[in-house]
Amino acid sequence: MSKRKKIFIIFAVIILIVGAFFIATWVYSTKQLHSLRGQEVYVTPEKGAQELIARYYSGVNKVEIVHAGREIFEELWFVEVRVWAAKRSDGKGFLNRDYDNAGWFFLHVQNGWILIPENKFPEIVAFGKWLYGLSYTDETHPTLL
Repeated sequence: MSKRKKIFIIFAVIILIVGAFFIATWVYSTKQLHSLRGQEVYVTPEKGAQELIARYYSGVNKVEIVHAGREIFEELWFVEVRVWAAKRSDGKGFLNRDYDNAGWFFLHVQNGWILIPENKFPEIVAFGKWLYGLSYTDETHPTLL
Protein backbone atom coordinates (compact mmCIF):
# COMPACT_ATOMS: atom_id res chain seq x y z
CA MET A 1 0.00 0.00 0.00
CA SER A 2 1.36 3.37 -0.95
CA LYS A 3 2.08 6.10 1.58
CA ARG A 4 -0.52 8.34 -0.05
CA LYS A 5 -3.24 5.69 0.30
CA LYS A 6 -2.37 5.14 4.00
CA ILE A 7 -2.62 8.87 4.68
CA PHE A 8 -5.99 8.99 2.91
CA ILE A 9 -7.32 6.05 4.96
CA ILE A 10 -6.11 7.60 8.24
CA PHE A 11 -7.65 10.94 7.27
CA ALA A 12 -10.96 9.24 6.35
CA VAL A 13 -11.06 7.36 9.67
CA ILE A 14 -10.42 10.58 11.61
CA ILE A 15 -13.20 12.35 9.68
CA LEU A 16 -15.60 9.46 10.42
CA ILE A 17 -14.77 9.47 14.14
CA VAL A 18 -15.17 13.25 14.45
CA GLY A 19 -18.41 13.13 12.45
CA ALA A 20 -19.76 10.32 14.62
CA PHE A 21 -18.94 12.35 17.75
CA PHE A 22 -20.85 15.40 16.52
CA ILE A 23 -23.83 13.34 15.37
CA ALA A 24 -23.91 11.47 18.69
CA THR A 25 -23.83 14.69 20.76
CA TRP A 26 -26.64 16.21 18.68
CA VAL A 27 -28.82 13.08 18.96
CA TYR A 28 -28.13 12.67 22.68
CA SER A 29 -28.75 16.34 23.54
CA THR A 30 -31.95 16.45 21.51
CA LYS A 31 -33.23 13.22 23.07
CA GLN A 32 -32.48 14.37 26.62
CA LEU A 33 -34.05 17.80 26.12
CA HIS A 34 -37.15 16.06 24.79
CA SER A 35 -37.26 13.72 27.81
CA LEU A 36 -37.12 16.74 30.15
CA ARG A 37 -40.26 18.30 28.66
CA GLY A 38 -42.99 19.08 31.14
CA GLN A 39 -40.64 19.53 34.08
CA GLU A 40 -41.21 22.31 36.53
CA VAL A 41 -39.43 25.50 35.48
CA TYR A 42 -37.75 27.51 38.23
CA VAL A 43 -37.06 31.25 38.25
CA THR A 44 -33.43 30.77 39.36
CA PRO A 45 -31.30 27.72 40.18
CA GLU A 46 -31.28 28.77 43.84
CA LYS A 47 -35.11 28.89 43.95
CA GLY A 48 -35.15 25.47 42.30
CA ALA A 49 -32.84 24.09 44.98
CA GLN A 50 -35.06 25.55 47.71
CA GLU A 51 -38.14 23.87 46.21
CA LEU A 52 -36.29 20.55 45.93
CA ILE A 53 -35.23 20.83 49.58
CA ALA A 54 -38.87 21.33 50.58
CA ARG A 55 -39.80 18.26 48.52
CA TYR A 56 -37.02 15.90 49.69
CA TYR A 57 -36.51 16.86 53.34
CA SER A 58 -38.76 17.13 56.36
CA GLY A 59 -38.20 19.07 59.56
CA VAL A 60 -35.75 21.47 57.93
CA ASN A 61 -33.97 23.60 60.53
CA LYS A 62 -31.40 25.40 58.39
CA VAL A 63 -30.25 25.60 54.76
CA GLU A 64 -26.90 26.97 53.60
CA ILE A 65 -26.10 27.45 49.92
CA VAL A 66 -22.46 26.43 49.61
CA HIS A 67 -22.11 27.04 45.88
CA ALA A 68 -24.41 28.32 43.16
CA GLY A 69 -22.80 29.09 39.86
CA ARG A 70 -22.08 28.12 36.34
CA GLU A 71 -20.26 25.00 35.38
CA ILE A 72 -18.51 24.60 32.03
CA PHE A 73 -21.26 26.44 30.14
CA GLU A 74 -23.10 29.62 31.11
CA GLU A 75 -26.44 27.84 30.72
CA LEU A 76 -25.55 25.03 33.15
CA TRP A 77 -25.41 25.78 36.87
CA PHE A 78 -24.72 23.57 39.84
CA VAL A 79 -26.20 24.39 43.24
CA GLU A 80 -24.67 22.75 46.31
CA VAL A 81 -26.44 23.08 49.65
CA ARG A 82 -26.11 21.92 53.22
CA VAL A 83 -29.40 20.97 54.80
CA TRP A 84 -29.96 20.51 58.51
CA ALA A 85 -33.18 18.51 58.75
CA ALA A 86 -34.87 15.75 60.71
CA LYS A 87 -34.85 13.32 57.77
CA ARG A 88 -34.74 12.81 54.02
CA SER A 89 -37.75 11.55 52.09
CA ASP A 90 -35.77 8.53 50.82
CA GLY A 91 -34.89 7.50 54.40
CA LYS A 92 -31.12 7.77 53.94
CA GLY A 93 -29.10 9.15 56.82
CA PHE A 94 -26.65 12.02 56.91
CA LEU A 95 -23.39 10.00 57.15
CA ASN A 96 -22.18 10.87 60.64
CA ARG A 97 -22.97 14.56 60.22
CA ASP A 98 -25.82 16.67 61.48
CA TYR A 99 -26.48 17.95 57.94
CA ASP A 100 -26.82 16.60 54.41
CA ASN A 101 -24.76 17.89 51.52
CA ALA A 102 -26.95 17.89 48.40
CA GLY A 103 -26.44 19.28 44.92
CA TRP A 104 -28.35 19.63 41.67
CA PHE A 105 -27.68 20.70 38.08
CA PHE A 106 -29.98 23.26 36.46
CA LEU A 107 -30.12 24.06 32.74
CA HIS A 108 -31.25 27.46 31.50
CA VAL A 109 -34.19 27.40 29.09
CA GLN A 110 -36.15 30.28 27.56
CA ASN A 111 -38.53 30.75 30.48
CA GLY A 112 -36.31 29.80 33.44
CA TRP A 113 -34.26 26.89 34.74
CA ILE A 114 -35.01 23.16 34.75
CA LEU A 115 -33.52 20.44 36.91
CA ILE A 116 -31.33 18.09 34.91
CA PRO A 117 -30.39 14.90 36.80
CA GLU A 118 -26.75 13.86 36.90
CA ASN A 119 -27.57 10.53 35.25
CA LYS A 120 -28.54 12.46 32.09
CA PHE A 121 -24.97 13.83 31.81
CA PRO A 122 -25.83 17.54 32.08
CA GLU A 123 -22.49 18.66 30.66
CA ILE A 124 -23.12 16.79 27.40
CA VAL A 125 -26.67 18.16 27.12
CA ALA A 126 -25.43 21.72 27.77
CA PHE A 127 -22.64 21.23 25.22
CA GLY A 128 -25.11 20.05 22.59
CA LYS A 129 -27.50 22.88 23.41
CA TRP A 130 -24.66 25.39 23.07
CA LEU A 131 -23.00 23.88 19.99
CA TYR A 132 -26.13 23.26 17.92
CA GLY A 133 -28.22 26.16 19.20
CA LEU A 134 -30.89 23.80 20.47
CA SER A 135 -33.86 25.61 21.89
CA TYR A 136 -36.24 24.23 24.52
CA THR A 137 -39.65 25.16 25.79
CA ASP A 138 -41.94 22.92 27.75
CA GLU A 139 -44.65 23.28 25.07
CA THR A 140 -42.58 22.23 22.08
CA HIS A 141 -39.88 19.81 21.02
CA PRO A 142 -36.27 20.96 21.11
CA THR A 143 -35.55 22.83 17.90
CA LEU A 144 -32.66 24.51 16.20
CA LEU A 145 -32.65 28.30 16.59
